[in-house]
Amino acid sequence: MLSQPTEGRTITQTHDTQSAFNNAHHLNAFDGVRGLLAVWVYLGHVANAAGFHQYVLAAHALAVDFFMILSGFLMIHTWKADLYHHPFNLQTTLRFYLARFFRIAPLYYLLLLVCYLALPTLSLMQASALKAIPPPWAATIANYAPAISWNFDSLQWLFLHLSFGFGLVPGMEASTPLPDWSLSLEMQFYLVMPVLIVLFARVPIILLATAGALLALAAPAWFGNYLDAGSIAHFGQPSLLAYRLNAFMAGMLIGYWLKRHTVQSTKFFDSRNIYLMICAGICIVPLSKPVILGFFCIATLAIWHIPIVTPALSLKWLRRLGDISYSVYLAHLLVVIPVVYWLIQRSGFMGQPAYLRFGITVALTAPIVLFVAYVLHQAVEKPSISFGKRLTKHAMG
Repeated sequence: MLSQPTEGRTITQTHDTQSAFNNAHHLNAFDGVRGLLAVWVYLGHVANAAGFHQYVLAAHALAVDFFMILSGFLMIHTWKADLYHHPFNLQTTLRFYLARFFRIAPLYYLLLLVCYLALPTLSLMQASALKAIPPPWAATIANYAPAISWNFDSLQWLFLHLSFGFGLVPGMEASTPLPDWSLSLEMQFYLVMPVLIVLFARVPIILLATAGALLALAAPAWFGNYLDAGSIAHFGQPSLLAYRLNAFMAGMLIGYWLKRHTVQSTKFFDSRNIYLMICAGICIVPLSKPVILGFFCIATLAIWHIPIVTPALSLKWLRRLGDISYSVYLAHLLVVIPVVYWLIQRSGFMGQPAYLRFGITVALTAPIVLFVAYVLHQAVEKPSISFGKRLTKHAMG
């Protein structure tokens, strides 16, 4: 358990000391990783829309698993309170909630409004595109016909989306044109993260890791697995925290390892460090093999400076891509859907091989997506993040 001191040291830190630690150890390479993951999701959606079936692009859903691991790691890496002896700090927790809300919500609310105003048009475009170029899984459904489940016509819908609780309701996880189910999942994690920090200090972590892994193994059978219904409910996306709590926890344990190793100058093969990695290994067992491999890559990148790889991922243009990654992820379908609808009206486009349709669609949408993401980052994300920081500083001193 992490509540115990090691080698007679305590690791209680002041706010200023912790801030200096975070600034000195900011991992620039992870900005590049976030940017590449957002591009992977975008390209995967374009490939589906263009009917281009390629293994790596078809596996773009795995990028969201990597985002979850990164999120767990970065939330611990930037947590500005003692993780060990006094793990519950009301002021820090409130700061955390306000900061994450103003990081996630303003852009989401704006794009949600766009979806609401353009819903009839977007629904028509998406249905036409799916009819012209069915998704890969359509072959598994007899008499497939595009069914758009976007529904904006109730106060329940409004409340669930404004509160990010829609991911908790079966059938609501994909009720907008946005890939926002993961935002509900992320917010569920933020809600329980302070509780997890307390539990990590008071309960053997190996028990928590095992519980998270067992939940992940059971969730598809209980709550559904994409097209397949579960015994309790049917979630079309893994938007319930039970599906991926283990991925967030695995990332958190990397953050614990790095903070403990850096603050206490422990040896790499210190028994507590090995224990943390064993617990993280238990967490990732239910994940797919590529994600398990990716987890070890993320852990390695967090712990060591890797020649060539770390500098490459820290390149300025990749870090800038990381800055706009949230806007790229959230807004890209609002560009892809209209452009694909326009393209499928052209017989010349539909007559091309799938790889050329993919290339044409990328060539047309990528500049727009990047431009829109840059504008949204500058006009919405940065001001809202700054406002959140000012609010927490003013409200809590």
